[in-house]
Amino acid sequence: MSKTRFLSVILATCCLLASGAHAAEFYVSPLGDDANPGTRAAPFKTVQKARETVRGLVRDMDADIVVYLEDGTHVLSVPLSLCNMDSGQNGHTVVYRAVAGAQPVLGGGVQVTSWQPDGHGRWKARATFADTRQLYVNGIRARRARGPFPGGAERYGDLTFIDGDAGYVLPGHVEMAQWRNQGDIEFGYLSSWSHMICKVKTITHEDTGVRIAMQQPNYFLAARKEGRQAEIPDYIENALEVLDEPGEWYLDKPARTLYYIPRQGEDMATAVVVAPVLETLLEVAGTLDWPVHDVRFEGITFADATWLRPNSHGHPDVQANFLIIPTNMSYRLGTVHNVHNENIRMAANVVLSRAHDVAFERCTFTRLGGAGLDILLGCHDNVVNGCHFHDVSGSAIQVGGVGRDDHHPTDPRMVVKDNRVSNCYIHHIGVEYEDSVAVFAGYTDGTVIAHNEIAHLPYTGISVGWGWGEEDAGGGAYEGVPYKYATPTPAGNNRIEYNHIHHVMRSRNDGGGVYTLSNQPGTVIRGNHIHDNTNSPGGIYLDEGSGYIEVTGNCVYNVHRAMNYNNRAQDRTETCNEHDNFFDVGPGEETFPEKAIGAAGLEAAYADLLAQR
Repeated sequence: MSKTRFLSVILATCCLLASGAHAAEFYVSPLGDDANPGTRAAPFKTVQKARETVRGLVRDMDADIVVYLEDGTHVLSVPLSLCNMDSGQNGHTVVYRAVAGAQPVLGGGVQVTSWQPDGHGRWKARATFADTRQLYVNGIRARRARGPFPGGAERYGDLTFIDGDAGYVLPGHVEMAQWRNQGDIEFGYLSSWSHMICKVKTITHEDTGVRIAMQQPNYFLAARKEGRQAEIPDYIENALEVLDEPGEWYLDKPARTLYYIPRQGEDMATAVVVAPVLETLLEVAGTLDWPVHDVRFEGITFADATWLRPNSHGHPDVQANFLIIPTNMSYRLGTVHNVHNENIRMAANVVLSRAHDVAFERCTFTRLGGAGLDILLGCHDNVVNGCHFHDVSGSAIQVGGVGRDDHHPTDPRMVVKDNRVSNCYIHHIGVEYEDSVAVFAGYTDGTVIAHNEIAHLPYTGISVGWGWGEEDAGGGAYEGVPYKYATPTPAGNNRIEYNHIHHVMRSRNDGGGVYTLSNQPGTVIRGNHIHDNTNSPGGIYLDEGSGYIEVTGNCVYNVHRAMNYNNRAQDRTETCNEHDNFFDVGPGEETFPEKAIGAAGLEAAYADLLAQR
């Protein structure tokens, strides 16, 4: 930069900061320059530069500071991280906002170019990145190479030990012993509510077939855990040798080569191919003493991120993308589980922790390889409103967790409370992990999940609570659980109300439109419209240990069971108050005559519910 230009930039910046009319506005454009002063005419290039500029101004805020994002993809090479120093001050807010009419994207992907034909309908290109689990071609998700698992396999090995030799003996298919990159191959298991993934270790030729040794400890955890275990795989994924369908891809990591079979109409000479490489797009993280606060995101799209843990550790799912881990493991009735059900979560690509009064308004979360949004320990009074979640590999929103500091926090400031998810449209999530839910809340106090539309999911719509009663005061009623807490968890006062939940439970079982676990005094499930959910039970499901929950004014029909209790051994149904619901009656017809109130009565009753919104 010339000396004259440098002085002009400094002068322009000083004038900008000194001018009351413009001190609170900065602009960022993919075509900008971080040497610019951040005006509309001369915008910054990176959001990080805008953040650093704002950080120097927040102490003396006398109005909101707004960072405007121009149209286009703002490619992140590192996550955008905000801490307490980036908080709004003096009663004002730091706002990251889309320019009117613009659709800015904060993206964590890299483009893959220079595709060449490779025969057999495949194309290949050089991968400039080390790893990913997703690929998008012209904005459409491609599927990692997948094929059915052959029949006739038998399990072998001793699953007594976490590092034992175990796996499968498969007659025939001797060519599998020559498959490349065997340690990257995955087997998938779909069982009732669970979707597990285990890694292959080696495939060796043996007699007239092959012996497939599985990687440990993830195979042991999946094969021995409580609930549903990994038995015979349902499919093979991430092997070049099963790459045989249009729209499938494979990454040969040692060779840094990406393979793809185009869909009809795709021209690889002009196709825009994006591989997500960042695992975190945005992290808003404070401390208990110095939380982040008073920050708002408006009209921004978060896209093109991955989640790589399954590539190395598999996916020993317990439920709802919470995973069993070997460091907190106990044996019970021939199976293993985590003590106090303290499982680890699928990571989200946008994360809030130790934050309050942070809002996401009219934002979009899409093309994501983990969960969409995490609201973690120490978060309270945050809002997710009017946002759109779709094409997400895992769950859309995860509020609170299931660890020790979630169910019995050592500091009251850790409690996740009074957060709100409202007016969101959540659909076609769980596209990679079929055990995903639209909105999950763990041990939370005062979470409001209201006025959302949730549709087209493989599993449950809204899931609130955890622990199956074991972490409640006095414990649950399971055999072989010696540990008990004398005090209750923070779970309670949650409101699940006026949501429209339909066409969920499309692939997995044992869930519903709304699902709960454990004691939650003061919690209300009210005024929800739930219908046309495929698998059982499908409606409102108060599972094990659910207690002190009111269920009222809900309209539920075209499901296997509108209201389902699992009162296993704990006798908590009597603590719940179920009343004034409209179950098994479809609008416009008496679907179940023995319980019908008639179409006119139903419509009038539901109109009253909607009026309360």
